[in-house]
Amino acid sequence: KQWYQRRVAITAGGRNKAHYKSIVNIIFGIALDSNVPRLLTLGMDRNLVEYDILNSTEDNLIVMSTDKIEQSATPVSCAWYPPINKEHFLLVANSEYKYKLLNATTKRCRKTLLGPTHGSHIQKIVNLAYPEDKHYIAFITEDKIGMTTLALDGNPHNTTALLAHCDGASNIVACPNSRFLFTVGGKVCRMWEVNPDVLHATAALGGSGLEPFYQLLEGGKEGPLAKEMEEYFYYSQMRSQSVATTKHRKVGQHVALEEVPNIMRALGFYPTELQVQDMINEVKFSQYVDTGKTVSEIDLETLIKLYCNHRPVFGLPLYQVYDAFSTLAGADSDGRIDRGLLLSLLQNKGEHISEPELAEYLASLLELHGSATNKEDKMAVVVASEAGTTLERVLPEIIDADMFTGHVLGFMPAAIAE
Repeated sequence: KQWYQRRVAITAGGRNKAHYKSIVNIIFGIALDSNVPRLLTLGMDRNLVEYDILNSTEDNLIVMSTDKIEQSATPVSCAWYPPINKEHFLLVANSEYKYKLLNATTKRCRKTLLGPTHGSHIQKIVNLAYPEDKHYIAFITEDKIGMTTLALDGNPHNTTALLAHCDGASNIVACPNSRFLFTVGGKVCRMWEVNPDVLHATAALGGSGLEPFYQLLEGGKEGPLAKEMEEYFYYSQMRSQSVATTKHRKVGQHVALEEVPNIMRALGFYPTELQVQDMINEVKFSQYVDTGKTVSEIDLETLIKLYCNHRPVFGLPLYQVYDAFSTLAGADSDGRIDRGLLLSLLQNKGEHISEPELAEYLASLLELHGSATNKEDKMAVVVASEAGTTLERVLPEIIDADMFTGHVLGFMPAAIAE
């Protein structure tokens, strides 16, 4: 009753057009070890903008920092991560069914985690204020409401969801004590009672340890993918000690962090350089806050979790390859592009690739091993200078999407037809 009787005077504190696309979230907070207020906005332009509230004027809301937090996905919602860890995080959900934990000060990605996959990606997330030993977040997707137990680790059994609005859910809020949630969709507003015990029961049924993550792999723990991961893990230890050596090799429970990108690619997940850096940093600094030391090796259990959390949820559909190629070729090119232009775009657009690197990658795709002695070694390095001299011979002057996907990328005709 007192809350409804309270009157608050609202005055303009400043304005600024800091995003060139729609803003999806506005959050306030307090800076660490101080009482300085913080204001951040998250936009569909993939930028996270923080403002200098104290020094702003009515006609000038000062931008303190602008950070691009996504490379291909679109951020859809964010919230402060509860103080479970010593490090302060900002939780961001994106359109690729992922959660990202960003350091609240540097805005750098510290962890990527598999998010809910209930029909559509998350639309909005909210914190639930429970006692210190219990932490949850609630969310809505296109038509569902759900809850997740914290701390986040990518375990899908820590999340539950059910249908909320057949016409689509547009917003979710929690009451101050988090006993009830309210959702809006179409012309309907619904009130939900929160029962965390159901969530804990669901998590218990999903198993413990690595069991939930093995369930995410095709075939489970005894399936071919799990076996391949184990084989690549131990092969990487041999590779780091030289494959051709006749000396006694030491096989242990860890592999060097530098081998992680190679293992991921061997498993069919081809991360960008930014994703590679995020994966390595995630493991490298995982114990830094507690011990002050970095990690230089990774065990098989952590590798499996890293793979399940970082790989694309639904793989790479072939139509996305065609769409990307059509964009490079241009609208008036009939899906055909000059060889020189394609090679130039691959080097200069997006993440930079040097000419020797491009020659090496294309030579590997086209199996132009040059003077490499071990052609059966899928990780063998191709001599770039030898590969570069043959690219003009093996690639036609005009390249279309069918030729690129079939001849260069190696997709079978049946897959292309799909």
